Amino acid sequence: MVEEKKVNLYTNLIYFIVVVGLCVLRICSGFGLFAFMGKAGSYVLSVVTQVGLCFLLPLIMLKCLTKAPNREVFRFCSYKKTSSKIIVASFVLGFVVFFLNIYFSTFFNSFISLFGYKHGAASEIPGTWWGLLLGVICTAVLPAICEETLHRGLVLNGNSFFGLRKSIVITSVLFGLLHMNIEQCGYAILIGLLLGHICCGCGSIWPSIIVHFMNNFLSVFLSWSRSMGWSVGNIFGLFSKFMQSNPLIGFVVFFLLLVLLMYAVHLLVGYMFRETFTNSFVKKQKQMASIALRESFFHEIDNIKKDKGEDDEILRIDAKDFNDFVNKNLANIFKEAKAIEEKDKKFKMSANAKVFYWGSIALGAIMTLLSFIWGLL
Repeated sequence: MVEEKKVNLYTNLIYFIVVVGLCVLRICSGFGLFAFMGKAGSYVLSVVTQVGLCFLLPLIMLKCLTKAPNREVFRFCSYKKTSSKIIVASFVLGFVVFFLNIYFSTFFNSFISLFGYKHGAASEIPGTWWGLLLGVICTAVLPAICEETLHRGLVLNGNSFFGLRKSIVITSVLFGLLHMNIEQCGYAILIGLLLGHICCGCGSIWPSIIVHFMNNFLSVFLSWSRSMGWSVGNIFGLFSKFMQSNPLIGFVVFFLLLVLLMYAVHLLVGYMFRETFTNSFVKKQKQMASIALRESFFHEIDNIKKDKGEDDEILRIDAKDFNDFVNKNLANIFKEAKAIEEKDKKFKMSANAKVFYWGSIALGAIMTLLSFIWGLL
């Protein structure tokens, strides 16, 4: 769209504005300024936060700053097609990640409890069908699309000039801090690392959106199931009681399940990456085959040209010129790719971009720390 340093500056500026907006909403909510909306307040705030701040605002600002067409803006945020096999694998991976998330969150929450942190009561989804629908939309669908667009779309690609690993780590840390909740920060960073690798490896944001959606959807469904009085909603409570009554067996089961889940993630991510590579390889093969066919076609024209003479109107294309054109462009492609790689190694964030980047981290860290202090009081 525009030069790298400007893209990086715009990305960090947009993200900083989003973080400031979220901080203002969180502070206002903490002081009860939205209490007049009653029970609908949480749903209204969710829509404003997700759709307004995390989705529309970044995309509109990116479009205005870069003057890029809508299609280019979405492509920059990795909205690209992916295969049906990868989509199915993403749903399965999201199911596995949800259970891994339970492990990580349990461990992290137990750790902060050692410092005297008191966990707040988890919000329950009303035991009605409309409660389930609103819960799925506001807690699963919107965060999956909007938060992934902001992080795995805008921030990941806006900082990609630092290299793949650094950009994934940067995005994951910002993703964890954006929750502004000490209970969610730790496992959100870990999940962010996985989602970043999936997005980069698959070349599309859709797999990370699906995994994010499945993780949140299963949490909503279990909460709703508890409100409905279904036994499936208490599955983790029953498992916890089993571990407490049978410590040794419970620990073995706990450990084996953790290993099994990690192995499942390894297999699924590996499969998705191989499928992406295969699709990309087949596509490249078709492109090369097309070039070869055209080259053969022009060779035939060249032969006919020799037979029928130079003046025939249909035979104005020279096969040698076409071959030179193809070879020259292929050489330029490799030359440009190498130049981009060398440039990425030397890329440095501008002073203005650093202010917005560290400002976002500082605000997120302060709000997260305040949530921890609040839990101690």
